[in-house]
Amino acid sequence: MHHLQLNLSLLCLPAFLGTVALLFGPSSAGIEVGPPLGDAQDFAVLGGSTVTVAATGTYITGGVGTTPGTSITGFPAGATIEAPYTTHSNDAAAIAAQVSATALYTNLATTGGATVIAPELGGTTVNPGIYSFSSSANIAATTTLTLDGAGVYIFKVGSAITANVHSNVVLQNGASADQIFWQVTSAATLNGVTFSGTVVAQAAITLGVNACLFGRALTTAAGAVTMAGNNQVKLVLGPSGPGTNYCGSN
Repeated sequence: MHHLQLNLSLLCLPAFLGTVALLFGPSSAGIEVGPPLGDAQDFAVLGGSTVTVAATGTYITGGVGTTPGTSITGFPAGATIEAPYTTHSNDAAAIAAQVSATALYTNLATTGGATVIAPELGGTTVNPGIYSFSSSANIAATTTLTLDGAGVYIFKVGSAITANVHSNVVLQNGASADQIFWQVTSAATLNGVTFSGTVVAQAAITLGVNACLFGRALTTAAGAVTMAGNNQVKLVLGPSGPGTNYCGSN
């Protein structure tokens, strides 16, 4: 009789674990695929009001668009877009991409199960998961944020994020820029040497002089994207492998 009770208990264990999974959901480290990008997939830069290149030397791999605004300035004098990509000023492609970018923002903002972490990311190592900041987030000057391990990284920023000068975001052990997402409630200021992932912000995204983004700079309808000069924005469509972001050469 005791053996029968033990066997029945073992048989019931999977059902119990399944119930726990339904109640609490998967752990953030268990997310295998990032949220869909839809028609924003092929855009490296997408603004709502404007897209501006303020100086020369910028190189962009990916589409550049704006909508509902129509202003895209600094092309081609200040920036080169790698073929076959081009600019899209409030055209059908930009409009569809903006719908997808807004859906992505909402998807990220409403994703549950986040772990609240300290606002200073410089000098830290983070594994795949969902993370949130009650207000702003920061990467201090000359410091490094290391993303360690294959999987999805979602960072939900309650206010603004600033990556200060000479800071870096380094990927290692299978971390890939196509699986990194930054949902920014206000503005993203990227002044570091390298930053990685798809950044989707409501107010603005600014790349400081010499800054490189390995991913996407997307804003919702009211946002603006500004590149100060000598920037690189490199669209990533698949696993990027280890390394710092492949910035530094076109």
